[in-house]
Amino acid sequence: MLRKILALDLGPMTDFEFREVLDLATSDIKTNRVDFGKRTSLSEVIEIAELCFRAQQRGQAVNRQKVG
Repeated sequence: MLRKILALDLGPMTDFEFREVLDLATSDIKTNRVDFGKRTSLSEVIEIAELCFRAQQRGQAVNRQKVG
């Protein structure tokens, strides 16, 4: 379900990208919300995952520029 929602907003992503985005989002939620006793709604999870995907894409673009 989450993957379909993200694909509607961000476009298709590979299995590797999706797993990486989920790992980043999970770490962010644990660090910034769970540790402070906050709950996270589905809309907040989607927003966090979208931000993680965009950050991941920027990081890949920077790495490609350094290599190329």
